Amino acid sequence: MRKIQFLSIVVPCHNEKEVLDATHRRLLHVCEGLRQSKKCSQFEIVYVDNGSTDQTLEVLQHIFESDKHVRIIALRRNFGYQGSLSAGLFYANGDAVITIDADLQDSPEKIEEMVAYYEKGYDLVLGVREDRKADSLFKRWFSQSYYKCLQAMGVEIVYNHGDFRLMSKELVKEFNGLPERNRFIRAMILQLESRYAVVYYRREPRRDGVTKFNITSLFSLAFSGIVSFTYVPLRMASILGGVLCVFSIGGVIWVLYVKMVHDQVPGWASTLLPMLILGGFQLFFLGLIGEYIGRLYMEVKHRPLFVVRSEFNHGGGSFQERMDI
Repeated sequence: MRKIQFLSIVVPCHNEKEVLDATHRRLLHVCEGLRQSKKCSQFEIVYVDNGSTDQTLEVLQHIFESDKHVRIIALRRNFGYQGSLSAGLFYANGDAVITIDADLQDSPEKIEEMVAYYEKGYDLVLGVREDRKADSLFKRWFSQSYYKCLQAMGVEIVYNHGDFRLMSKELVKEFNGLPERNRFIRAMILQLESRYAVVYYRREPRRDGVTKFNITSLFSLAFSGIVSFTYVPLRMASILGGVLCVFSIGGVIWVLYVKMVHDQVPGWASTLLPMLILGGFQLFFLGLIGEYIGRLYMEVKHRPLFVVRSEFNHGGGSFQERMDI
């Protein structure tokens, strides 16, 4: 049975000043418990400040000064949630790396259960919500529909899994080598490892602060998950285009038949409505194709996934401030 010599916990933060002290106390309590029970020898908690505009960085600096296990990676701007997670994984040094949100909705106490699966040989352990009772009715319906849609399109994804997970050092290394800029990590990671364990937990309501995921960001993340992992929408567009083409040809034949037999053609409505319908479909599918092309455009520019302004650590050394990965 393998043991963790060094455990890393990655916590992305964006405008989370209200919750950070409570978050750190709970994480520290869990990590100290793991060390006392010989589950790990050393640990670090890596906070990634994702371009916060409040006093998040100042709060993290106070935590850093009082705890030698803390490291801070301060990004130059907001690189998005997926970018901040990628930065934390890139800088983590542990034999096992756990990613968890700063808002305390994912239970830190489940980390011990994840570590137990790691000891049994699992390189990937996923935190999966038991239910979505803490969500609003709309968000619950949207999430359920979205996961079903992804699975129907052939995207491998675990229902109700967010970004609370444990990854081995070897798996993190493979992940850091991926060149993609448009990232949907919860699906990307399943492209690297098919054997995983699941830890179920009940998601707690947010105690302080406000969620950073509004309707716009949720739709953006959802759409990225679709266009980054499947070309099924393009195939559906092609099939639907073929069907409409067949119907159009049938319509032309019908019009010619009516003209020859009855010497009359239906009025303007029969002409205008098909034009409006076909025009709407054309604009929709052009936009869909544009989304794919836009993501290709972002990929080929090879801009950095994140840029680090500064790193705070107790080792005295410092990494490069600008990392292009």
